[in-house]
Amino acid sequence: MQKVDYLIIQSTDTSEAKDFGKEIIINQHTLPKDKGGFGWNRPGIDYLVLQDGVLQTIISEDSPTTIDLWGISHGQNGITGIAKHIAYVGGRTLKEAWDKDTRTDEQKSALEAIVKFYILRFPDIIIAGFNEIPAKADEDSPGFEVAEWLRALDIPEHNIYKRK
Repeated sequence: MQKVDYLIIQSTDTSEAKDFGKEIIINQHTLPKDKGGFGWNRPGIDYLVLQDGVLQTIISEDSPTTIDLWGISHGQNGITGIAKHIAYVGGRTLKEAWDKDTRTDEQKSALEAIVKFYILRFPDIIIAGFNEIPAKADEDSPGFEVAEWLRALDIPEHNIYKRK
């Protein structure tokens, strides 16, 4: 696999009461717009962390995200490079009215393991919350402050995305 520049953490932006697998994400992202999907040619999430902490692969390691489905390269301070997107199921209140950190302990453990694995594999990788990317500053996802969480895990500062 080629070098990964960014690991972007996001949520599925769904109710804390919903639990589902990768099939839902694949359909949501790839179904035509007239059928309720985004109409993309591939899903925009590489990995999905279920509420029980199980990690599901949506996009394999040999097919990195070089295209910008989410528009993170747009704007004056857009980011470019190879990005891997990891989402946890949840991120919204029960009735989906507000963003919320709905991560279960199992999801937190899985996310921590993934972050540390990517840092070992790519020592210069930058980890960011979806809403920290300038073009996505108005988004609620992932429902928690990624930079603060990374610091609590003692992740090196050079691996933590700095807002411009």
